Amino acid sequence: MAMASCGDATPDANDTELEVAAAAGRAMGEHAAALPENSMEQQNAVLDIRARETAIRDAGYPSCADTFAIEAAKKLGLE
Repeated sequence: MAMASCGDATPDANDTELEVAAAAGRAMGEHAAALPENSMEQQNAVLDIRARETAIRDAGYPSCADTFAIEAAKKLGLE
């Protein structure tokens, strides 16, 4: 979805890196979703997801950051 809109001719990540990012996003999203809804624990888990997304993006991998965030959001029911 969001990755399809990236028109950069030089990709910042290969398929393996994107799949690792997707798996990490799914895992962190599942963990957050399993916590009591609207609890401090769940809010902290969501903040951890956002921090990880930012760290990935700051490391120069925007496609991986997008993939990570999209997969986490799906597990949280936000997409």
